[in-house]
Order: sequence, then C-alpha cells, then structure tokens
Amino acid sequence: MKFRFQTHLHSHFPALSSQRILVAVSGGVDSMVLLDLLREFLDEVAVAHCNFQLRGQDSAQDEQLVESYCKRHQLTCHIKSFDTKLSKQSTQMAARTLRYNWFEELCLSNNYDVVFTAHHANDNIETLLINITRGTGIDGLTGIPEQNGRILRPLLPFYKSEIIAYAKAHQIPWREDHSNQSDDYQRNAMRHHVIPQLVKLHPKALENTIKTIDFTKEAALVVQQQTEQLKKQLFLIKNETIRISISSVKALRPLSFWIHQLFHPYGFDKREVIKLLSAQKGKCIHTTDHTLEVARNEFLLYKSIDQKKEVEFEVYEHGIDEPIELLFSRDQQHEQSSLTLDATAISFPMKLRKWKRGDHFYPIGMTGSKKVSKYFKDEKYTATEKAAQWLLCSGNDIVWVVGKRADRRFAPTETTINFLNIILK
Repeated sequence: MKFRFQTHLHSHFPALSSQRILVAVSGGVDSMVLLDLLREFLDEVAVAHCNFQLRGQDSAQDEQLVESYCKRHQLTCHIKSFDTKLSKQSTQMAARTLRYNWFEELCLSNNYDVVFTAHHANDNIETLLINITRGTGIDGLTGIPEQNGRILRPLLPFYKSEIIAYAKAHQIPWREDHSNQSDDYQRNAMRHHVIPQLVKLHPKALENTIKTIDFTKEAALVVQQQTEQLKKQLFLIKNETIRISISSVKALRPLSFWIHQLFHPYGFDKREVIKLLSAQKGKCIHTTDHTLEVARNEFLLYKSIDQKKEVEFEVYEHGIDEPIELLFSRDQQHEQSSLTLDATAISFPMKLRKWKRGDHFYPIGMTGSKKVSKYFKDEKYTATEKAAQWLLCSGNDIVWVVGKRADRRFAPTETTINFLNIILK
C-alpha cells in the first residue's frame, strides 16, 4: 500500500512538495494511517483535530491519542473543542459545518495550502448508494470528488480493509468510534447491511462499483464540456445580464436534461424553468442569488438585488462618484447638463436611492402625479431595469428618475434666477 500511495500522491497531486499541508485527524484508523503515510513522504505536515465532545471520555481519549502522536513525531497539532448545537441542523451537519469552517480559518491564519481528509473507497461507495436512494442526477453518481477547493482526498483509491491491514502491519495506533456501530445513521445502516448483501451477490461488487464511479466521472466531464459549449451558443451577456433565446431552449432535446444542466448551477429547479417557457412577459423566478425573467422572446438571467435592503446615498453639492457619478453646477447654462432645476426648490443633501412601493412623482409634460411603478410599466422596464434604476430626491420628493424623467415641481420657470445643473456622467 505504501508504494501505491506514494505513486498516487505524486501523480495526482504533483505540487505538494512546495505546499504546506494540514491533515484532518480524528484518531480513527483512516486518518491515523493517512497521517502516518503523509509524514513519510512530505515535509510540511501539520494536524487539525476536532473534539465535538459527543462521546464523553472517549472523545477526550481520541484527543489525547492525536496529541501524543504529534508530540512523538514533532508535528504541529491544532486542537479545538466544539459545541454542535447549531440551530436547524442535525448533529452530523453541524459538526461538518464547524469542522470545515475551522479548517479554512487555520489555512488562512497559518498559510496552509491544502487540507487532507481520510475519505476512502468504501466511503465513496456508500456516498453513491445514498445518493441513489435520494434520487440524483449524473453528478450524484460520481461519488466523492478527489479534490474540492483546497480539500484533497488521497485515500479514495484504497479500501477500508487495506487501511486496517496497513495500520496493523505498521503498528499505527488508532481508536474505534463506537457510534459507527449504530444503525441510527443512514450511512452506518448502508455500511452494515446493504453493502455486505451486495458483496454476497457478487464478490467483486466493491471493485465494480468503483469502476462505475470512474466511468461516470468521465461521462460527467464530457457532459460538462458539452454544456459549456451550449452556454457559449445560447447565453449572450450584455450589461451583466445574460440573454437566452426561449425558442432555442425549447428546441433542446432531451429538454428536461439540458435545462437542468444550464440552469441548475444558478440554483433553479428544472420544473420551474420549464413552466417559465410558456409564461407571460415579466414573469420571474428567483433563487438566493439570481433571477430568471421572461422578456420578449427571451429569458433574462441576472444577479438578484435584495429589494428589502434599503440602499440610500447622501448627495452634496460637490457631487457623488458612487454608485453613479453626478456633478452639479450653478451656471445658468451648461452645455453638458443632463438636467436643469430651480436651485431654490432643492435642499441639500439630496438622496440617491432605489424605488419602493408607493413612490410617485409629477412628470414634466403631464398633469397630476404618477406612480413610479406605473411609469416603469408604461416604459416597458424589465425587472432588472427596475432594480437598476436610481431616483434622485430632495427630502422625500422625487426630483429625477435619473437619466429618464424629471419632476415638474423642480423645473425652472420664466422667473427662475438660480439654476442648478446636474451632469450625469
């Protein structure tokens, strides 16, 4: 195993010789073997141990084992105790969140380049089977990735039986986590009952499953390459908005598959996107970060703006540079003026903000007032254009739908002698 591990390490992770390594070590056989192997082949190796305090004295003894091993081999050892009681998360998910967040903190504060974890071939098989029972696309059939950001998993080619045999042969200490014997967790039940039955049905079930994972990874890579080519054809980027021909999307076959490939990375459910194909103009669906909107014969895909968050900027007479550039002049005439106002009607600081429900103004050329939302509708604003539109206000009154329409209450008259010119850069 040692030679195979060394060969795999150097062929799959060639940059390691110049990197600082952090190894996640629980005290179990997998991570202790991983640490022992890495210690032989790499120079800059440090250890991170998480004590979740879930098993009383057993947790304390796990920590003692890791700490004593590091002292014996003169390795830097980071140890931290955690409380896994995070709201709305299972203990396992809470522990995972805490663990990986801490690893990232350690990397940033200590200049570690990568983090090694001890996931192995059996873990990979269990993950595949769990994903199948939950329902999954092609990505869920590719198992555990060998690399995810700075997280590396060099033991994925090795089976649990090989790891235990190596630990015994080289007298590597480890501790058993007795909670692994419980069937309360789905992964344990899969490990204890389902996988042994598969091996009974076919002696090479484990090896063949790993082969299937490898084949599926290759297929997924081909699909990803085709998806990127399709996006280059369909996704036309203009002013931070992606424009996508609806008729071109409808022509894709199989439709459901390609819609998932194209829109799932943005968080959209393929069923909602399919419904949107026949929706009226202006209909939108949203994810945490993105909006997909129906326009004339096309989809508009853009980053969502949190309308609940009020963004407001004070504007003084010397002007403003961000988020847009406005300059002010007191000259009666200014050849670059975007808008000229009666200066006596304005009070500084003015306010620059986005529109909100109930906003209204008195457009030049009209009698009476008009809701900003109605103005947007009449001018055929898209949702992204509404979200991007700024309003310049004096007090609570809208002076200018910036770059578009001014309010007549602030316009100069025949008797105006004090002018204020606004230049929109």
